[in-house]
Amino acid sequence: MKATVVSKMVGANIEDNTFLVWITRNEEGEEMMNSEYETKDLEVEILKHNIRKMKVMNQIFTIVIVIIMLVINFLSLFPSLQFPQNAGSHLGYILLLVFHLVIYSIFRYRKIHLTPLNNKKMAFFINFYVTFSLSLAVLVSIKDLTLYNPFLIYTFILFTCSSFLILKAKQFLLPLIISSFILLIGLYSEHGEFSVSYLQWVYIAILLPTSFLLSRSHYVSFEKNFYRQLEMLKERNHTRSLTEKLKEANDQLELQTLLDPLTNLYNRRAYNEYLEKLQLQTLQSPILLSVVMIDVDCFKLYNDTYGHMEGDNVLIQIGILLKELSEQWNCFTTRWGGEEFILLLTDVSEQQVDNICQKIQDGVSNLNIHHRSSTISSTVTVSIGACTKRIYKKEEITHCINEADAALYYIKQHGRNNYEHRSLIHVP
Repeated sequence: MKATVVSKMVGANIEDNTFLVWITRNEEGEEMMNSEYETKDLEVEILKHNIRKMKVMNQIFTIVIVIIMLVINFLSLFPSLQFPQNAGSHLGYILLLVFHLVIYSIFRYRKIHLTPLNNKKMAFFINFYVTFSLSLAVLVSIKDLTLYNPFLIYTFILFTCSSFLILKAKQFLLPLIISSFILLIGLYSEHGEFSVSYLQWVYIAILLPTSFLLSRSHYVSFEKNFYRQLEMLKERNHTRSLTEKLKEANDQLELQTLLDPLTNLYNRRAYNEYLEKLQLQTLQSPILLSVVMIDVDCFKLYNDTYGHMEGDNVLIQIGILLKELSEQWNCFTTRWGGEEFILLLTDVSEQQVDNICQKIQDGVSNLNIHHRSSTISSTVTVSIGACTKRIYKKEEITHCINEADAALYYIKQHGRNNYEHRSLIHVP
């Protein structure tokens, strides 16, 4: 069993289906929102919304203009209705229709996509669309005063833009002022001395501020909703960060319960859990198991001579050596107890096990830890017993461990500072 602790860092860029949010961290590591980025995000979301709505509006305008033109042409077929003909009005409708067909083709065939590089261009495109649509609608409405009152097509496009699009005050005021100026000049040039009826002036006086207030209300509502979602996303991200930290802390605590505090190798509890895992694995398919047991020679004499603190230092250094070997060979390494250690390897050949045993002996020798009380060498040495066996039943795991223990006992009885490797691969 190889225990790992996964630490997940919350990304600096967090993308939601509706809102895009940048989150930074302060000096204490707490997440906070960057106001500069918040403004940019709001602008981006407004552009996304307006582009989507423009596609819908453009289709609606095109359909309405076509219907109006068809109705006008149909009614003109009946002289008894005395429906007035207005060439200027027809030309205005044709211009409106052509303009919206061009916009439709741009959306359909150019596949407009919003990117950080074209944000300003798209904002200009939206402003141009609103301004040009209202200007054309004003010209048509001026010509249509004799057909129906008051300013049907202009009112329709004005209220649609103020209701569908999210526009800042200056974005909406500019096309509103331009169209109003064209309206006043057009009425004067068309009828002379502003001869429009009093009710129509009242209508214009109500129409313009009402559309502006409607646009502002729509913008404020969208802005509030955006920042509400932004705050919710911030809280969700903070909660996710706390959850990850808690999980990391729990993983650390869990790992600590499986580690020997002195050598930082796995402890007896982890060893037992790993054996259970191996037993379950044998139920699925046979495994080639190698058990390597290590015992520090004359360790009691070392403690009696140098003290337990120095004895602990010896175990720590040997633990570091075994940990490096376990990472190299991807094996399980545990402190069995006292001065004994165990390595458990799967699917490793007999020759590789011999190499590991030799590397352990050479590594301990290279540590060159003086041991004047040793009956074997002037430095600290180890004795090693190993066994390799193909495991078909879970009971055979215990047999393999016992054979490695017997091999270690044999080495300790025959001079120490050596290893014995018993192969039971072909033993039934």
